[in-house]
Amino acid sequence: MYVGRILSTLGGQGPILLVISLCAGLLITPFARFGYDLLPLSAFLLTLGSFLTAGLAPSEGSIRVPLIGVVLGWVGLVLPLAAALLLSFVPLDPALRAGVLLSLLAPPVGSAAAIAGMLGLRPRLALVVSIALTLLTPISIPCFATMLGLGIAFDMSGLAIRLFSIIGAAGLMAFLAMRFRRHLLPVLPGQSAATGIAVIGLIIVGLATSQGIRAQWTSNALRFDVMLAAAIVLNFGLCGLATVTFARLGLQTAGTIGLLSGNRNVTLVWAAAGFGLPPLAEGYVAACVIPVLALPLIVKLCLGIPSFSRFIPQSE
Repeated sequence: MYVGRILSTLGGQGPILLVISLCAGLLITPFARFGYDLLPLSAFLLTLGSFLTAGLAPSEGSIRVPLIGVVLGWVGLVLPLAAALLLSFVPLDPALRAGVLLSLLAPPVGSAAAIAGMLGLRPRLALVVSIALTLLTPISIPCFATMLGLGIAFDMSGLAIRLFSIIGAAGLMAFLAMRFRRHLLPVLPGQSAATGIAVIGLIIVGLATSQGIRAQWTSNALRFDVMLAAAIVLNFGLCGLATVTFARLGLQTAGTIGLLSGNRNVTLVWAAAGFGLPPLAEGYVAACVIPVLALPLIVKLCLGIPSFSRFIPQSE
């Protein structure tokens, strides 16, 4: 009973807790180290929480194959290629260009379904697209990186094994939890509790990545501030662009596509590159974590403004 209440509270307060975790890691070094040690666990919790959130989400209508195909093509193909084309006309340092493109080659965050649940979007659509693109990552990232001439080597074989293991184990556990849920009601009373599991994973990510963020900030604060501003503009800009582009599908669907477009699993790319990322690329990838963790709170605050929220329907 208490576990279920705690998880439900975490799920309900997720947006503010994510920002708090990042700030705590930046201010208190032991917290950052603690989160870094738990980072392997976070991927499993994010995936499990997303599976359960999608499984317990209210009915959101059928997810048609053509819609999935369109979203996969938009998020996984159109946006990275369009960004590569636009950046070819911008005089950027090659390392920084690599960082920007890598952030868009990454699949959506593993917690996409849980974040969609927090924001009242479509968790099941977010889950299908994020899992599909994550499973394609061991093939897509090296191919795109080679085609775009990023000059970065990736160790995808080991990463592929970890990804398939994490997703497989989380999917199996979620299936069993849903199958025998009547026995787990004290632990999993509703969707908020499922989201709470993912929030724990996101808190770990916030604490762990703050260590790299602090290092980047310390080495060159002005440069990192510029990259952070660029990461925020790109994240929120892509969210807005996708929402407007697909607005005719309804704001729930369009908002979900926006969430998937802007919020990328940059830590996965970081892990795949190991120590192979140039400092500028690594700095930009680190900066991308901040808007991912801050977005849910910003959206929640916006939805709390009456003049804003009255334009957002509760369902389609």
